[in-house]
Amino acid sequence: MYSPEFCAVLDRYPALNEFTSRVVDFLDRHLPEPVTQEAAQPPWLRLRECAAQAGLTGFDLACATVVPDGLERVAQGLAMFLAGRRDCDAREIFSSGHAAMALRYGAPDIVRSVRDLVVNRGALAGVASSEPHSGSDLRGLRTVAVDHGDHLLLSGTKGLVSRVEEATGFVVFCKVVGPEQAAVLDPGGAALRQVPLSALWLSMDTVGVLTETAAPLGLRGWSLGHLHFDNVRLGKDSLLGDPGDGRRIFDTHFSGWRLMMALVCLGAATAAIEETMARTRRRSVGRMSLANVPSVASRLGTAAAEVQAATAWCFSLLERDRQDGDEVDVAACSAAKALATDASYRAVDIGLQLHGSDGYTCHTPMEKRLRDIRGLRIADGPNDTLYSVLAHSLLTGSRPSPFLVAQRQG
Repeated sequence: MYSPEFCAVLDRYPALNEFTSRVVDFLDRHLPEPVTQEAAQPPWLRLRECAAQAGLTGFDLACATVVPDGLERVAQGLAMFLAGRRDCDAREIFSSGHAAMALRYGAPDIVRSVRDLVVNRGALAGVASSEPHSGSDLRGLRTVAVDHGDHLLLSGTKGLVSRVEEATGFVVFCKVVGPEQAAVLDPGGAALRQVPLSALWLSMDTVGVLTETAAPLGLRGWSLGHLHFDNVRLGKDSLLGDPGDGRRIFDTHFSGWRLMMALVCLGAATAAIEETMARTRRRSVGRMSLANVPSVASRLGTAAAEVQAATAWCFSLLERDRQDGDEVDVAACSAAKALATDASYRAVDIGLQLHGSDGYTCHTPMEKRLRDIRGLRIADGPNDTLYSVLAHSLLTGSRPSPFLVAQRQG
């Protein structure tokens, strides 16, 4: 039913069997079959609220007793893989998501508020980093929070951003500047490139926050669009960490989050391969089973090998974070997300092809998976950029470890 790599993780960490069973039981009850585009779409936010009631929204931050200490990140990866088997939009059902940044780095009042909303009630948090002109170039961000001593005034535009309509709040990445510096900023933002990145928590009911939605190609379970900030007044306690801590917060959080999105796609790809194998056994070409056609078997075998290898790498990186206590390997996590989403896309594309004309309709989950995974090859950093992060670290010798795959303890 599940990939060998998924089962191997459970063999190494039997203490997570009960947690995994709870996630599967939840999905079986609320999302029993993979989602197709033509079917009524699940009430995604309501499902997250149900997950909160089941204690499945705070386990990644030791906010619940369902996961043993030290296994939070591995458990989050297992939950994301299982969610992806039902639908890529199910990625938001479990764990604290992007609220983890507010819970880890926020002031006490922010932590209490976010914990109550996101962990206890199942509200959703978003992240606002990319901007229309800069994409994944964090140094090029032009959203500014002007420091007036006792408060900040936030101005700028973020987009395209997921969860613009559903999120109760956003972690916003911006540049904190003084009034004098803000008064002389050039329209192109060249001077801002030298200002270190900061992060803050922004509640969506704050005056001056405007939303604008857009229609995405895939990942339609959650809204997509722009956030506009018009001199939004915020207290200084809205900052996460200290001014200038934004890049550290971003790299630490997104290294793990990229692995989670990778595992969502790998779960979807594994389900697609299983469905395709079952179909090829049932269908025939003349007197020969489709599964016995060499070219068909070869393509399915290639897809399975790539998906299994990517799954093993992603879980290896999560286990390294637990076992070794090393600094986050940003480069490896970035490349693993790119490899996993590329492999997943190819696997679903093969599955769609081998379903014939049925695969190109909305009554199988293949076409929705293809659109969704295509979006996740862009989200959180486009894959070309993520591969280049690994290449740069190898070329400059800046990798913290020579191992691409963590060495497991004997």
